[in-house]
Amino acid sequence: MDKSKRSQNQIIKDHLLTGQSITRWQAIELYRIATLPTRINQLENTGLTIQRKRVDKDGKHWNVYWIDTDNLANGVQS
Repeated sequence: MDKSKRSQNQIIKDHLLTGQSITRWQAIELYRIATLPTRINQLENTGLTIQRKRVDKDGKHWNVYWIDTDNLANGVQS
């Protein structure tokens, strides 16, 4: 197989750079990445600014992560 494998961090970064948000459940469903909070922390440690919001609904809670439009418009480094 010639296709080069992207790291989990690169997969999440590429997703966020499209302007879409992501939740832990989406990361599992879309990419089979169960460790989204760890990946987000590692990306932030490289200097990427990632926004987050805690959502509380029906007694459950989760975080939504995204890169704000200012950072996208200013050409966040890949």
